[in-house]
Amino acid sequence: MGKALLYIRVSSKEQEKEGYSLDAQEKLGLAYASRKSLNIVRVWKVSESAWDEGRSAFNQMIDYAKKHSEIKHIIFDITDRMTRNDFDKLKIYNLIYDHDKTIHFSRTNKMFNKDSSPDDEFMFDIEVAVAKKMSNDISRKTRMGMLEKAEQGLYPSNAPLGYKNNPVTGLIEEETKTASYIKEAFPLMATGSYSLSMLANKLFNDGLRGKTGNRIGESTLHHLLKNPFYYGVFKWKDKIYQGSHTPLITKDLFEKVQNVLTGNFHPYSSRKNFHFNNMIICGVCGCKVLGEEKRKKGKKYIYYHCTFSKGRQNHNGNGYLREERLVELFEDPIKKITLDNEIAEWIIEGLKEYTKNNIELQENRYNTLKNQYDKINSRLNRLYDSKFDNEITEDIFKTKEKEYKSQLIEIKTQMDSLNIINPDFYEFGYKTFELSKMLYAQYVRANYEDKAKILKFIASNYTLNDVSLCPIYRKPFDIIAEGLSHTSWLPR
Repeated sequence: MGKALLYIRVSSKEQEKEGYSLDAQEKLGLAYASRKSLNIVRVWKVSESAWDEGRSAFNQMIDYAKKHSEIKHIIFDITDRMTRNDFDKLKIYNLIYDHDKTIHFSRTNKMFNKDSSPDDEFMFDIEVAVAKKMSNDISRKTRMGMLEKAEQGLYPSNAPLGYKNNPVTGLIEEETKTASYIKEAFPLMATGSYSLSMLANKLFNDGLRGKTGNRIGESTLHHLLKNPFYYGVFKWKDKIYQGSHTPLITKDLFEKVQNVLTGNFHPYSSRKNFHFNNMIICGVCGCKVLGEEKRKKGKKYIYYHCTFSKGRQNHNGNGYLREERLVELFEDPIKKITLDNEIAEWIIEGLKEYTKNNIELQENRYNTLKNQYDKINSRLNRLYDSKFDNEITEDIFKTKEKEYKSQLIEIKTQMDSLNIINPDFYEFGYKTFELSKMLYAQYVRANYEDKAKILKFIASNYTLNDVSLCPIYRKPFDIIAEGLSHTSWLPR
């Protein structure tokens, strides 16, 4: 009998309190292990999000599996109970390929190991991507709620130093003691007579302490002095909102402080609008890479270079990059997400089949649960009739009523937890892969302005390292790039 680990998870405190989802997963996992002649030697039964930083229980399970080579099997309920992010997926791949583990899913009766076919691996990747998409949808709804709060003038996060969150009213109010230091800091900095270090020391001597009781750092003070919240507005998702809180300073004073902080620095927004500005960061220091016009022998040239805002150390003399050369460097990130026709058609067909099969699977599962729910509900109604007709005793009635209601709650919880695939999912994937087939050709033909639009569409930013560009791809191009770097995606 093979040894196995069982990992079950819920992602909300409400589910954890109810316990039904965890119990249902455990029941399915134990039944699955019995069918497969597996002996479960340890169970992780936890409540944590698939995006929680660290995911302590998950990482503990991964480490345990690595240390115990005799344990060859790990059982999850379904894919999104295992992971909804790419980092944890890589950890699972490491278990499979480097530690010879087999991954099982008790609800779908599927398993995946290093001997699985390329098609199975592709479907596994797609299932993780779908779980990730659904998790992102939940996050989007949360962000929408916070955005609605911002539209009402309520800052949807923790109040900055000088203010406090009122848990009863939901408003942000002035915190008298710390607000006095804010009202002191801005006028002092506006004089131009204080450096950040000098001002931090002054405030510390006057009584201001950080969370640890020490002097606040210069970077923290710099961030504080650049926060428009203090004159009555706040920035949320790149948009400025008029706040409902009481300002501590005037806007005029805030602007004076900004001029002092920037010194002789001229905002880049006032410079020429170069096509590839605000897209690239320096791989050495993390500063922006921006365009600049140069003249040489009467001709104009556009160069891009690091702003060197943090100094020129470690740059090893690397300076300017011609715009023409930069355009060539952008070709590689484009090529990495451009599919040839054969691979694109193969993926689209696989996506179509996956969507069809999973919609049918989820619908069948839902209908089965619905039939079970209706049967139990009918039994409960008959129980009430028997009670009213005095056909059963009070003790029997209470026992059966509790049993039936418990079963109804458990079934309803399972029905609500089913992740029915959005019918638009296939259409979205189809359009994405169709676009990816012609992406490089479109980039080559485009003028510089349209090239910049394409580059901004596929990635949020790019990091310039020596003579290469590393993109942070937007969804779903990140999945395509990862897939194309994985040789098993290729048809065999």
